[in-house]
Amino acid sequence: MSRDPRATVAPVSRALEDEQTLVDREQTLADTDQTGSDDDQTSSDREQAAANRDQAASDRDLVRGGDPDAHDSSRDVRSRTAQQRQFSAARRMAAATARDQVADARDLTALERDQIAELRDRALAPEDAASVGRESEMVLRAAENRSSAAADRAAAAESRTRAAVDRAQAARDREGAAREVLQAQAERDALLTKLASAENDGLTGTRLRATGLEDFDHEIARARRAMAPLAIAYVDVVGLKAVNDAHGHGAGDALLQHAVNAIRGQMRSYDLIVRIGGDEFMCVMSGATIESAHVRFAAIQTRLAADPFPCEIKVGFAALTDGDTAADLIQRADAELPGSTRR
Repeated sequence: MSRDPRATVAPVSRALEDEQTLVDREQTLADTDQTGSDDDQTSSDREQAAANRDQAASDRDLVRGGDPDAHDSSRDVRSRTAQQRQFSAARRMAAATARDQVADARDLTALERDQIAELRDRALAPEDAASVGRESEMVLRAAENRSSAAADRAAAAESRTRAAVDRAQAARDREGAAREVLQAQAERDALLTKLASAENDGLTGTRLRATGLEDFDHEIARARRAMAPLAIAYVDVVGLKAVNDAHGHGAGDALLQHAVNAIRGQMRSYDLIVRIGGDEFMCVMSGATIESAHVRFAAIQTRLAADPFPCEIKVGFAALTDGDTAADLIQRADAELPGSTRR
């Protein structure tokens, strides 16, 4: 008994409806992909604008001779451009995540297309079998069935081809997302490195004056909240000019580095060391009394005196009292330097 071809209409119709759903979904994925590309372009534009502002700030410093006051005046600009770059890096990370999601959705679409193609094949195979050996009056109808089956098989093959295209696109999307994640991380690492180099003294690794004084204000505020002691040491590296004159600036640089390394050996990792001037440094010791600060620097001076590399430092101390500002503490510690005329 031959099988009525209409028995296959329902599953094939459902397959067609499912395929239309996939077409609609594909359009949504394409729109999402375009949005990701637009976000990438926006991030690139913002990064370029940030780089331009940062370059302008550096140019202003250069024109003004690179002095600390000029650097301070443009530091806020650098801070804003750094924040913009961080924002751009975050946007790149978000775009990479979105591309991964699009790739997963495309894989799912490809799987569903394969399932639709398989459904068509299963539904159409009986049609060919039913059309063989029919009576002559059914020849035309059989031909129509075969034509319909061939068309459906062609559509199934097209679905498989499009599924393969989707998988290839999904693979490319994942590769692009991976590259963007790596690029965003590299940009973030480069930004952090740049920020650190902009705020630290390139020779000694100590904080520069402007950023160091900001950190000092924060340490004072923290000590007051915790009702904890705080002491500072104002350090003058002795003989820098004489070393520069006699042996060159390279020897003078080595002298400063040697002194700072000796100081850092007696400081805790979170103690603040600031380069105030050419041969002057400030050490901020949170939680330390002036007596414990004296003990630390006595050990530093003992080490320097025993070292074959000649280096001497003079130190003045001050402890935080009620109403003190950072300027008050620095002035008092400076005035306590041995031989100071500013007492």
